[in-house]
Amino acid sequence: MVSSPAERLATDSSDTTDGEPEKTEPPNTAECDSLHSGRQLVHTILPINVDVLFELLFSRSKFLMEFHEVRKTTDMVPGEWKLNKDGLKERVVTLTIAITQTIGPKNAHVTETQVMRKCSLPGQLYAIDVTAVQGGIPYADSFYVTQHYCMSRTVDNHTVFSVHAQVHYRKSIFGFVKGFIEKNTWVGLEDFYTSLLRNLQSEYCIPPAKSKGRRTRRSVHTQNKVIEETIIIADHTKVKPIRVPTATVGGVPRKASKSGYRWLVAIMLLILIVVNTTLYTKLLQMEDMERMSRLDNSEELDSLLLAKSVRTRNDWLTIFQQQESRYNDEMLEWQKVLSTVTEMLNKASVLCTKLCRMPDNGTSAGGG
Repeated sequence: MVSSPAERLATDSSDTTDGEPEKTEPPNTAECDSLHSGRQLVHTILPINVDVLFELLFSRSKFLMEFHEVRKTTDMVPGEWKLNKDGLKERVVTLTIAITQTIGPKNAHVTETQVMRKCSLPGQLYAIDVTAVQGGIPYADSFYVTQHYCMSRTVDNHTVFSVHAQVHYRKSIFGFVKGFIEKNTWVGLEDFYTSLLRNLQSEYCIPPAKSKGRRTRRSVHTQNKVIEETIIIADHTKVKPIRVPTATVGGVPRKASKSGYRWLVAIMLLILIVVNTTLYTKLLQMEDMERMSRLDNSEELDSLLLAKSVRTRNDWLTIFQQQESRYNDEMLEWQKVLSTVTEMLNKASVLCTKLCRMPDNGTSAGGG
C-alpha cells in the first residue's frame, strides 16, 4: 500500500520532534565568595525560582509584609536598593519586633543594613550580608548581629537557600551577660527562620521533606532500642496476641544494664558527698584557726602593754616583727588549706562532669 504525501509528511515531522533534545536550564556559573562563617540556621532546597525568592525576602512583597504582621512586627520601613560608596547595592530596613519573654522589654527597635555582595548575579545567585543593630533592650550598645543569606539556583530551577549568623561585641562585657545575650539571640533567630520556612512552605505548598527524613531516621533508631511490645495477628475471626521477647544489649539484659548504671550513679553521688563534707570540714578548721590566732595575738599584745614593757622604739619594732612572723606563718597555713580546697573542688568538678555525661552514655548503650 502506497502512503499519501500527507501521511509521509506527518510521519517525518513526528520523527523529527522525537529526536530533538530536551531544553535544559544553563548551569549556574556564579559562586558565592563568602566564607559562610558562624552558626548555620537554614540550609534547604526550595522549589522556587531564585529571583522570586529574592523578591519575596528583600523587597516590599506582600508575603514579607504579611509574615511580619503575623509576628506582630510594627513600624516596618523597608528602604530601596541603592549603590553605596563601594559600588554595591545597599538598603536599610527599620522595624520594631515583638519580644515574647516574660521579663524585660516587650519589643526592640531593629535597624538592618542589607548589602548585596559583588558575586551576586540575577537569575543565578544572590548573596546578601545583613548587619542588625538593636535598641531599647539591655546592653544593646554592646553587641550586634550579622547574617549572611545565600540563594543559589540549581539545575532544575530550584533554589539552595542557606543562612549563617554571628554575634559580635563592640566592647568587653561580663561572661554571664554575654551568655544571656547569646542565648536570647539564638532563640530569637531560630524561631524567626523556623517561622519563615514554615510560611514559605505554606505559600508554595511545599511538603516538609527534610523533616520527614529525620523522623524516619529516628523511627529506625527507635526500632533498634530495647522494647517490649505486643503484636496482634488477625486470623480470620480470632485475634492472637504474640509477645516479643525483651532484647538484650551486648548479651546482657536491659534490666541488668539499668541496675549497674544506677549503682554507678549512686557510688559517684556518694563520693561527691564525701568530698563536699571534707571540704566543709576544712573550711570550718580554717575559720577556727583564724579566730584563735586573732585571740592569741590580741592577748599577747595586751599583756605586753599592761606589763609596761613597751618603752622604746626597739620594743615596738620587736613586737611588730613578732606579729609579722605570726602573720607569715598564718598565710602559709592558709595557702596550704586553700591548695587542698582547690584540689577537692577540681575533683568535685570532674565528678560532676562525669555524672552529667552518664545519662548520654546510658542512652547510647541502650540504643545500640
